[in-house]
Amino acid sequence: MSIESDFFKGRRVLFDNLLPFGFVKEGQDFYYRHLLMDGMFEAHIRISQDGQLSGRVLDLDMGEDYIGLRVEQQRGSFASQVREAYLAILGHISDYCFEAQPFLKEQTNRLARYLEKTYGDGYDHPFAKSNASAYRNPSNQKWYALVMTIVRQKLDLGQEDWSEEALAEEIEVINLKVNPAELPALLQLPSVYPAYHMGKKSWVSIVMGEELSDDRLFDLVDKSRVLAGGGLLSGSHGPDYWLIPANLAYYDIDAEFAAQSIIDWTQKASIKTGDYVFIYITAPTRALRYACKVLETGIDNKGQRDHPNIKKLMRIQLLKTFDDRRFDRQCLLKHGLKTVRGPRRMPKSLIEEVKKELED
Repeated sequence: MSIESDFFKGRRVLFDNLLPFGFVKEGQDFYYRHLLMDGMFEAHIRISQDGQLSGRVLDLDMGEDYIGLRVEQQRGSFASQVREAYLAILGHISDYCFEAQPFLKEQTNRLARYLEKTYGDGYDHPFAKSNASAYRNPSNQKWYALVMTIVRQKLDLGQEDWSEEALAEEIEVINLKVNPAELPALLQLPSVYPAYHMGKKSWVSIVMGEELSDDRLFDLVDKSRVLAGGGLLSGSHGPDYWLIPANLAYYDIDAEFAAQSIIDWTQKASIKTGDYVFIYITAPTRALRYACKVLETGIDNKGQRDHPNIKKLMRIQLLKTFDDRRFDRQCLLKHGLKTVRGPRRMPKSLIEEVKKELED
């Protein structure tokens, strides 16, 4: 490993902090220069658009890279002093422009950020002599996700053919609670296996960072969180109730519903026909405004939405418009909703409250 890759292992760049620190953006990348050793050398740091950091130290007298930087020297040597000065610069950049990532795989770290932003959930370490990290449903403190690093051969791999090297590989897995009726279908998905260290009738283990998409993973985690709380608001027990944010600065949903009660909306997450969606108007309003029912999903986007990433649409019907004071920010906070940054399932307590409003 290089000095830089070893130094920044397990850390993630905070792009918003680069320019204030002193980086300069050139094209898609960021660059930083700093003099070392009384101006004899200059450190050149580059951070690419995908967050990879590389660096070099230039000998200003020679006009070329200082090769002694990459050679381990005895303490007290001149090359060691240059190396220590360079590491000090990397340390400042690390402190100001990077943050630690708690998990081995980037997909797991994306999930951790999703759970923090969506629910405000953190994790704890339930076992003193293990690297396991547990996420708990706040209503009863039961686990809904357990992240562990294990060797692959500990999984029930069935008939899959793995080399000895692959079986000995350390992998990161997450254990999730599932509806037993859905278990056979889930075990057909890539990277999903019978649960390690948990009951195999209602839990699965998913290998992180391999074949399962973020959308599918996050949906399974959302469901696991609900199941761990002692209730199931989806699947065979009835429709899902979703919260979806709408930013009026980007899309005038008010004008859309003023013109017609049935509209085509970007399909989100695992929303299905028969579900209910409740549209939350973002800042400065911060209130739940529209209640809708999903009439159809999986509609191809044939120009209805001009964003290239929008592939599928769903058809929703307006059921009721709420006064912004009815389900405002304070009301949502009472139900544990700190923010609505993306599509998410509605808490059971809020479902009961909106049901009453729809019945009136």
